[in-house]
Amino acid sequence: MSVRSVLVTVVGTISIWIGLVALPIYANSELPFNWVRNLNSTAWGYTEVEDPSESELDNLVERFELRRGDCNRNERQDDCNSYQERMELVEPDRPVIPLSGEVWYRWKMYFPENYKLIYPAKTYHIRFFEKGEQPVWSFEVGSTGVFWLGSYASDEPTYYPLIDEDELLSHWHEFSIHARWEPDSGWFKVWINNVKKVNYEGPTCRDCRVQLGYGIMRSDLEKYHQSYPAAQLPTQVVYYTQPQRSTSGIGYPGYVPPQKIKTFTMDESPKTLKPVLIIETKSPNTSVIPQFGEGKGDAEIPNQD
Repeated sequence: MSVRSVLVTVVGTISIWIGLVALPIYANSELPFNWVRNLNSTAWGYTEVEDPSESELDNLVERFELRRGDCNRNERQDDCNSYQERMELVEPDRPVIPLSGEVWYRWKMYFPENYKLIYPAKTYHIRFFEKGEQPVWSFEVGSTGVFWLGSYASDEPTYYPLIDEDELLSHWHEFSIHARWEPDSGWFKVWINNVKKVNYEGPTCRDCRVQLGYGIMRSDLEKYHQSYPAAQLPTQVVYYTQPQRSTSGIGYPGYVPPQKIKTFTMDESPKTLKPVLIIETKSPNTSVIPQFGEGKGDAEIPNQD
């Protein structure tokens, strides 16, 4: 076999492999995730349980619990020395090629009544992030308990309020996202409980090799300790239904079916009405007598005076 033939075979094999890796992103309308636990191996961190609310969801839900000191490290990251703690599931690998085009996401979240705030530290619950765990979009809890969407895809961060603090706890909240991943002309649309909250257009990513993570991740913990030196970080618990992803969005909150255009067959083609011109004429020797009813009214009675 010639060197040229070998090179063609190798390049063809690599191209097929890359195509198979990228296949889950582009081939199907339903795009299943693969998840791994990220820097947390505690027994209490992740469990599947029955619905803690009275809504009685049919399937088991996912329970995430993060306690003080739940930090870990690997060859690339060190949460313990970075003032971070987490219990989250993430996609294990960055996409081989940048994401492009439209994709839908949806999930549900439940914050129990005893959910604790840790401001001025930050608590992230859903993160779309890129190389080096740099977030481009994140769903996080603010200082007063408001649930926010943070946009970090451009130079100036922008925040969108999603759920007020008096509505966040003890309710399941359904999230639906319609994103177009582009470094310039993308969009990021968010529905919460079937209500459209965000309709952003512009850059949605930088290198666009975006990964998703969800659970509980808290950072800037040194700020909490500085503000409350005598306090201990509280345990936080959140429940989820596992996120789903789709290229079509059919059945997702916010999805609008395309409008059907009526097509006509030869027999159903619309009829064209021809205009009718009516011309009234009268003879110069004929007087015009007003007519009533059907032309059979009573004759005029002469004046008796």
